[in-house]
Amino acid sequence: MAKKETAEEKLLKIIEATQKAKEAALVVAPASIPKKSSPSRIAVSLRQINLVLFLTVVAGFIFMVMELLNGRSRLDAQVRIAVDLPVVQDEGSVSIPRMKEASWYLGKVSARNIFQPFEKRAAAEQALPSDRVVMQAKMAKYKFVGVAWLDIPESATVMLENLTTKETRFLREGDKLEGVTVKTIYTDRAVFSYANEEITIKL
Repeated sequence: MAKKETAEEKLLKIIEATQKAKEAALVVAPASIPKKSSPSRIAVSLRQINLVLFLTVVAGFIFMVMELLNGRSRLDAQVRIAVDLPVVQDEGSVSIPRMKEASWYLGKVSARNIFQPFEKRAAAEQALPSDRVVMQAKMAKYKFVGVAWLDIPESATVMLENLTTKETRFLREGDKLEGVTVKTIYTDRAVFSYANEEITIKL
């Protein structure tokens, strides 16, 4: 008489069959199931990244060296300060650019006092004749005769004739006549200064 299987034995066989089916499915699955295609990406290797970084460092080093050389050449260059003086374009003219005296700059600064009201300053100026009027009155006594010089421009002299006494004065740059200073001498004109004002007299 055949032995009847118990419920426990039947359950055990079912579990074993289920496990075998799962193992068979795992073996067949990799070959039968197609892989999902991953999105396309640009593959960059570590070597390429290092190459780009190296080239960037080299370019930065070259740029720095060029800037240093450029700055060194500028340090060796001479600095020239332009002076705001009239330049004569005529041929044969004598133009001697010079810096203005410190008194001229101080006069420009003191001419506008920020602590003094504008009305009072204007009234004071109207009460006294301006420096330009005084200088023109003094120079009206003289006639500009001409300019003479030797081989070098520094020897240039201006000739002024007194209209009253008919006496001729020879003045160089820096000389004064009745408080009026000969500032610059050109071939056809001369610049005179008095206080903070300037006047040009031509031949």
